[in-house]
Amino acid sequence: MAYLTNVLFSHYFAEDPNHLNATRLMETLRRRGEERRVSPLTLVELYAYISRRIGALKFPPHYARQKEKVAAVATHVLKHAGAQPADNTPADHLQKAMRLAHVLRLKTLDLLHIAYALHLAERRHTPSPLWTEKSLRGET
Repeated sequence: MAYLTNVLFSHYFAEDPNHLNATRLMETLRRRGEERRVSPLTLVELYAYISRRIGALKFPPHYARQKEKVAAVATHVLKHAGAQPADNTPADHLQKAMRLAHVLRLKTLDLLHIAYALHLAERRHTPSPLWTEKSLRGET
């Protein structure tokens, strides 16, 4: 089994400086019949990375909403790499970070800090933050 991280980005985006090396690596894994897995954290990184680049990507008209575009590209990147999410269930704060990625367009660690703060506040481990997940998404 191969555990994939940022090689997904380099493999998928041809303009990446490491694209050729990533393509060679992915081909080697395919030839060996290696199972390719990604962690929940890698999925959050993927959503965050795509969210920051979404304006430069072309989409068919039926992808009208930003959230749909991010999810479509992320799904395609995983399919392109032949990768599957790891079998473990992501924690609530990782899922929350993926939901907020298209709205906040932050780097991964910043996104995880916000999601974790919301997670703690919802569990009453910390005082409520000045914002909620709904307010960050523009909902009241």
